Amino acid sequence: MACQHREKQHEKQSDEKQKYVYTPEKGILSISSKTSNSEIKKVSLFKDDEKDSILSVVPEKGEFRLKLDTANLNEVYFLKLVGQSTKRGTSGLTWEALIPILASPSVELELVQKAFNHPGSISKVAFSIQGGGEEQALLNDWHTALAALEAEEEGQMQSYTLGGTGVTKVAGKKKLSKTPASITEDFIQKKQPLVSSFYLLSRAGKQRQYADEYQGLLKQASTVVKQSKYGLDFAQRLKKVQTKIKQLDLPKEVVATDARLSEIPWSSFNDRKYLLLSFWNSADEVSAKAIKQLEKDAPDLEKKGIDVLPISMESQFSKWKENTEGLGFKYSYRMRNEAQQDLINTLYLSELPRFVLVKPSGEVIDDDFNLERLKELE
Repeated sequence: MACQHREKQHEKQSDEKQKYVYTPEKGILSISSKTSNSEIKKVSLFKDDEKDSILSVVPEKGEFRLKLDTANLNEVYFLKLVGQSTKRGTSGLTWEALIPILASPSVELELVQKAFNHPGSISKVAFSIQGGGEEQALLNDWHTALAALEAEEEGQMQSYTLGGTGVTKVAGKKKLSKTPASITEDFIQKKQPLVSSFYLLSRAGKQRQYADEYQGLLKQASTVVKQSKYGLDFAQRLKKVQTKIKQLDLPKEVVATDARLSEIPWSSFNDRKYLLLSFWNSADEVSAKAIKQLEKDAPDLEKKGIDVLPISMESQFSKWKENTEGLGFKYSYRMRNEAQQDLINTLYLSELPRFVLVKPSGEVIDDDFNLERLKELE
């Protein structure tokens, strides 16, 4: 009977793994440009990681044809354009554009351009992909918003020429209207059950925060979307979010040190009722705000037998130390670099800040504690 139980457990685990196996459908990705643009010097195609170049072509005055016979259909690729400006005020400066493309079955795609007279734009041109329907339209709009943000940032630079030597002066920088992450979030919030939407979700990493909403979005999606690389990946992430952690081996899994490089003395907390493990990143604005809020509540929690342990996931010790010097916590730690990935995998720390309420024994009371419930702790 025990043997049969183990076999059934093994079969269940195998079925669970098989559920998220992705097998790409192969097809042709064809992109052409009939746009005359002598500034474009090189065109390359990249995978969705934006790192691996697949093939390149040299355009003739901006015109080219690029064809990949073994493309993974319903996956995002990036067309990278490298050019040199001929425009007054930016002449001679090199510019780059990274345009997202969804490889759709039997669709001819074309690179098109239009004037983009933003003062911060080097090329004064905005690119997009024609064809691909609503999937590509979403990626086009997303790319256009990111390009406008990049131009806004570039617009804070002023160039001068002194005695034939180019000198760049950085103007007083103002806070940008958006961030790349907030722009991506804006497009996700449109809640379109498309392959492109789930690609953007894979970039945003807020599955835990909006798990219920995104679960509903996945239910609305077509079979093609659900079986796409991004649909399957997202379903697997949601599964991890929904899997509750019941026990942590604190000395082995939460390996962190203080500013003096002393590890957390776990045995000294044995008489405490609870520990609130507060995972954050001192360089992240949202994390810093949450930790500041928690700092005010820490003394009252201590009186209740609850110690707050801020644990930064920042990789640079010097930056962490500098950013946390003003904090008034009794304790302050940083995860050791070599231990971070294992803990990320265990707790699925895809989003920070994250608060985990445990007993000193490592028993997990709540693996995603909401700070709004602090007053309920007794």
